[in-house]
Amino acid sequence: MKLNDILQSFNGGHFSTEEAITAEFAKLAKLLLYGGHFRVMDSKNIYLEEIEFYYHEEGDGKNKIKDPIMYHTNDHEGKTLPYFKLGRFNMHTSGVDVTFENKEEAYRASFLIRAYSVDKGDIEHRSTYIYDDMFYMGFPMGEPIEIEWIEDEIDKKIENINLEGTWRINVPDYEKNELGEYEKDEKGKYIKKVASDSICQKDTFVYSKVKYVKCPRLWRFTKQH
Repeated sequence: MKLNDILQSFNGGHFSTEEAITAEFAKLAKLLLYGGHFRVMDSKNIYLEEIEFYYHEEGDGKNKIKDPIMYHTNDHEGKTLPYFKLGRFNMHTSGVDVTFENKEEAYRASFLIRAYSVDKGDIEHRSTYIYDDMFYMGFPMGEPIEIEWIEDEIDKKIENINLEGTWRINVPDYEKNELGEYEKDEKGKYIKKVASDSICQKDTFVYSKVKYVKCPRLWRFTKQH
């Protein structure tokens, strides 16, 4: 399938549940991990090996699905942001996202290229290294960077591939009030949930010397070899 067709097949919106969104991401992951790859300047092939999904509904309302860690949201930036067109690359401090936002349904959605391989070589787990491999220096001045999605023939029956989601790397859970809504501090920022001693070790991680509770959403998917 073409990349835009894969992204357009995502069924999100204000009537979605977290369980439904997780199921949608599992379907997308199979198509993205096994159904194609990026070709850069007709010379280098970038294969997706691991991806993390992000999904955030804008606006107020107790039934809205919020993803506080997501960068490109009105809540995170404290201002109204334009919506990315389908299939845009969004580069940030964690690497490169491919976006599939929807202005009519008022949600943000993307996947982060968490791990990848070049020309089917060794898998690179340092997500920011893709800056060099996908947008590497050496492009001729005055010529555009050409990146295209190449459809691959799936050598396995995709319905028989069982991809289980895992927690997103370095993504914490966030504090909620009695209504189940995420809480914000005096600066309007969502509050990360710091782990207490009673929290099981497997449900926590340490970042910048602080122990946090992991986000329970299992929105990371890894290709099976």
